[in-house]
Amino acid sequence: MRPPPAKIGQRLTDVLTPALMISMPVLEKNEAAMRAALRGSGVALRPHFKAQKSSACAKWLQKQAGSELAGLCAQTLTEAEVLLRSGATPSCLLTNEVVGPAATARAAALAVDYPGVLSVLADCEAGVAGLSAAAVSAGAAELAVLVEVDCGQDRCGVDSSRAGAVAALAQAIVDAPGLRFGGLHVYHGAIQHVRTIAARKAEVEKGPKAVAARCLAELKAAGIDSVPVVTGGGTGTFELDVASGTHTEVQPGSYLFMDGDYGRNADTPSKFAQSLYVHTTVISAARGKRVVDAGSKAVDLLSGVPKAVAIDGAAPPGLDAVVFSSGGDEHGVLRGDALDDDAVLPVGSTLQLVPGHCDPTVNMYNEFVCVRDGVVEDVWPIDARGPG
Repeated sequence: MRPPPAKIGQRLTDVLTPALMISMPVLEKNEAAMRAALRGSGVALRPHFKAQKSSACAKWLQKQAGSELAGLCAQTLTEAEVLLRSGATPSCLLTNEVVGPAATARAAALAVDYPGVLSVLADCEAGVAGLSAAAVSAGAAELAVLVEVDCGQDRCGVDSSRAGAVAALAQAIVDAPGLRFGGLHVYHGAIQHVRTIAARKAEVEKGPKAVAARCLAELKAAGIDSVPVVTGGGTGTFELDVASGTHTEVQPGSYLFMDGDYGRNADTPSKFAQSLYVHTTVISAARGKRVVDAGSKAVDLLSGVPKAVAIDGAAPPGLDAVVFSSGGDEHGVLRGDALDDDAVLPVGSTLQLVPGHCDPTVNMYNEFVCVRDGVVEDVWPIDARGPG
């Protein structure tokens, strides 16, 4: 057992680095802003747990939002298991296919232990058959299965351009022992980071909105009038998905934390601000260069390099122009003209990095260090991290 990087009451500047920190005042504002944006729309909020991966964070979210949350989404079986077994959500939608005997057996076991609470996805009859066999074997009471529809991401999902394909799969779920038809999953992750609102709107119009409308019409024509849920949408498109009139719930996740990729959207809603940072220490200094103890094992690099900021002290002039590059697993290298001054970020000083993508960065850590006014307020275990 290793101790956490921080203790409640400790100053942020004394926290062992690298550490994943949350600014609690900003987190609170982001959480409240999302609920306010959806209030009165008739569209339910089901935040995505894949960003948090922490049952403690999920319980905090439930405490803040109460009945305004429909439940949470998970992306992996591990996330779903942690959520349900910790009591952190009243219902869980696993937004992924569950395939293979080991995976379907674990999903069916959850459905037995938490009847009527878990929903999963399928995009083919083989997937439906596997879920049905597992549910019957375990004695699960009608595991809910949603049809995943490809609305442009070219990943998983039924090809809705094939006439009758969505209705046929929905009917297969209706007919399958141990299963019930849960609705449609119509989500396009790639368009969350289309940089302008006009361009994102165009993508939603031709993607999720058009596909969902076509699928609903097809289901009705096939005699399937009851579609309990049409779900999808993320932090970048949720307002557009609400306006489309096709979705009954949205599943944003990054809005709680935000990241550099969302920050590069030209018109990211100002209601959401950066609350998640990698807290790091300068361990070496030279003219024009500083080395910090956060490398590729401490911050996501696939969605762009992190941005150096200073929230635990006055930001030195020119910090905005300082550029991060990977120095390997445990080293990050900062370069910029501002660092020609030896007094700027000397060895032992601390600063923060805004990660390019919050989800995989969270997956690298065991704890969130929750900070308010420069003092550690809480430490939340990240108990659902891992590949799945």
